[in-house]
Amino acid sequence: MLVLPIVNHGRIMHVKISLKDAEKIYNSVILEGTKESDVIVNQQLFSESSYLDDKENNSVVKFIRNTSLVSRNDFLVTTREEAESNRYDVYRVKQPPKFINLALDNLYASVITDMRKEIPNNNVKPHYVSFEKLGFNEALTDEKIARLQQIVQEEKDRSRWPRLFEQAGIADIPYMLEFLNHFDCTVISNTTLPEATLQSILALLEPTQISVYKEASKYYKIAKSNEKIYDKLKVAYHSIYQGPYRLIMSEKQKKQEVSSLEKGWQKVKLPNEVGEVHDYVTVS
Repeated sequence: MLVLPIVNHGRIMHVKISLKDAEKIYNSVILEGTKESDVIVNQQLFSESSYLDDKENNSVVKFIRNTSLVSRNDFLVTTREEAESNRYDVYRVKQPPKFINLALDNLYASVITDMRKEIPNNNVKPHYVSFEKLGFNEALTDEKIARLQQIVQEEKDRSRWPRLFEQAGIADIPYMLEFLNHFDCTVISNTTLPEATLQSILALLEPTQISVYKEASKYYKIAKSNEKIYDKLKVAYHSIYQGPYRLIMSEKQKKQEVSSLEKGWQKVKLPNEVGEVHDYVTVS
């Protein structure tokens, strides 16, 4: 499971990241011409391609795109074999979005790799995601966010924004937000941890410098870093669309979102400050 730890209003939440465009189509099977933990694009296997030896984090995404130049069909991802058999599960996945930057490709590749490493009917240890390690800091610098805010504040004609974004070197930011829409980011229920509790534990363990302290400290740094980068995404989204950023939601929020769309209700923003987690109510 791919998990994003993130600090939010004094709490550390754990967010499961998956692809909206992925569907498990077979359980416990053996398909002719396929292997476990593989990616099959137009009958070509990732495990038998030159991309397997590519040490870049996004090598599997490059394989998918380059093997789909002629036919952009859905592709398959197989999990690892079951614990007590040589059978595996199979996902069908739609084509990835076009390349925007390396950070997004690294995130996409992480999700594909997570699917490949899945062991059916087995709780595999979660893999924690760091936006910073994936390269989001380079893609969303403070300077780029400042330029974006300046343009949308000074230029009221939205039709001019694309050209101004291009001139300012920030044209990729709206495309980043669009790319991220392909991910399902759901808060895992009953896993929220008060930030103060972890801080207290770290303070007690710091003098010992044992491995538990080092792992917990590393985990906390990832959660804090993810908070800062996600705040940049929220500011970028709010600047462009003047609305709350809803990439990360709880199961309850997702149900409310679907319900409001089905009933055709109007979303009304609550008066929160930009950069905070925005909630909203719906009215008929």
